[in-house]
Amino acid sequence: MTKDNLSRDQLSKSLDRRIRHLMIRTLERFEDSFEDLNNTREGQVYKSDLRNMFNDVLRAQRDELLDYEIEYRPLRLTEDNTLAITQTFMQSVQKVEFGFKDSGKPYFSIYAVSDKSKVLDALRAELGCGILYFNNNNVILNVVGTSDCIISVIPLMDKYRLHVDVRKEYINWRQQVVDIYTENKEIGS
Repeated sequence: MTKDNLSRDQLSKSLDRRIRHLMIRTLERFEDSFEDLNNTREGQVYKSDLRNMFNDVLRAQRDELLDYEIEYRPLRLTEDNTLAITQTFMQSVQKVEFGFKDSGKPYFSIYAVSDKSKVLDALRAELGCGILYFNNNNVILNVVGTSDCIISVIPLMDKYRLHVDVRKEYINWRQQVVDIYTENKEIGS
């Protein structure tokens, strides 16, 4: 398994765990249901055949995954409509910034080490806006502008449970962005 496709690697590990769990549960149920057969040669052969079948499925699944280019998705919604961030994404992020340029335009930035550019590019694709640029050993995803922050960043951040300190900073920034957006709409009307 190559490390250049993090999503495929994560998916493969997840499927392996599920298949192994299913195999263990099946064998446990077999032993519970057929206690007498478990101590016989036929029972042992059956259990061995069952293990071989599951291992064949694992190998086939790994081989099949190599045929697909799997797109990395850094975000997903949970059942309670809360935004969950993948472990790979969380490990990549060094810093998150909410602020305003000298011109008064709001911006949202995420910093990561430069070798994690694919992770930030996946987030950029998920947001549908922003640019990536490199600065020293960092890659930075930068979303600038009232519209992009209102349409893409705020709905995303509203769904995510932020750390208390970051949440305060976000709420303050969010209110200012909404105020700027509201003022610009009123001037345009």
